[in-house]
Amino acid sequence: MSVLLGLELSGNTLSLQAVDRKGTVLAVIEEQVSASFSEDWRTHPDEKVRAVRALLQHSLEQGKIRPGSIAAIGVACESGLVLVDAEMEPVPPRAIGWTEDQPPSQNLHQRIPETLAAQPGLTRSLVAVLDVQDWLRYRWTGALATTTVFAWQSGLIPGHHSIERWDPAKVDSVGLVSGQLPPVMPGYQRVGILQESIVRETGLPRGTWFMAGTTPLAARLWMACEPMAGQRIVSLEENKAQCWKVVSAADFTGEQHSALPAPHGDHWYVLEESPCADPRKGDSPETDVIYDSSDASISLDWEGDANEIKLSADFGRRSRGPALLAGVGLGWFRDMKPFWRKRCPIQSLSQWRESNASSGVPRDEQGDSA
Repeated sequence: MSVLLGLELSGNTLSLQAVDRKGTVLAVIEEQVSASFSEDWRTHPDEKVRAVRALLQHSLEQGKIRPGSIAAIGVACESGLVLVDAEMEPVPPRAIGWTEDQPPSQNLHQRIPETLAAQPGLTRSLVAVLDVQDWLRYRWTGALATTTVFAWQSGLIPGHHSIERWDPAKVDSVGLVSGQLPPVMPGYQRVGILQESIVRETGLPRGTWFMAGTTPLAARLWMACEPMAGQRIVSLEENKAQCWKVVSAADFTGEQHSALPAPHGDHWYVLEESPCADPRKGDSPETDVIYDSSDASISLDWEGDANEIKLSADFGRRSRGPALLAGVGLGWFRDMKPFWRKRCPIQSLSQWRESNASSGVPRDEQGDSA
């Protein structure tokens, strides 16, 4: 077993990546699905689980991934909310009052208290309050846990200094008790192994670990560069450019809406309030930042010295973050200091242009199966 499987669940897009110990992408499978991972009110949680399982099954049947080679599974999913009832089944969105006409608040620290306040009878009977990826992992492994990102965004922890435990007073204020919230783990933490039924149906090895996981954005920021305090990363989203600054855990102070804990737990990504220059719109690129984007069709006809403009190793494609976090959890990458330089080095704009001009495909995505 020498391959890491990364799942990324974002919007209506599901992605699978198989990545080896060197960080080389061996296979990429991506599909559009009807189950939305960003709009909780549209889709039953189990529909999302079925969508991910179908993609995995399709990839295995087509031979795009060799199941016996998988050592662990990492995941990155947009944050959501799943309420689990006494029968260990997810409460359907409509049963908690979520509809297209009345969608829940986008921010978890508002969504959780608002949803629970509207359903006081349901609150007392809940067994667990989970993130979407927590429910997927539970269906596949039977293990209950959540991530530091979900805990932070929920607003139910003591503060940024303690993101791996719940605050009893805050938990009580929304009508819950501590037993209804699962253990909190960093993104690389091993949580559970695949259940026998999954092993039989997929052919994945017994003992395959499923990690805690994180969000797609946190995974991208973590993989964009070696996280040194003061480093700035510009994330080029579909309609905007956002600048994030790396801050050490000891120096961080912030709020839910403007910061993300790193999957590895030793630093934070803080969103800068000032507007960020967007080279796609003709703004001059900065040379002291690292640009990152998942847009494969992006055109980089930017002005400036192409040798001085720095891009992330995964610029223009899906991040390897979810898969490589699984490798961290397995202990494959014990020396984290040179991790980014050895496996995912920063590239200049000129190197990126040369790579794409010569092959049309980033060099470490060339491969048919894993």
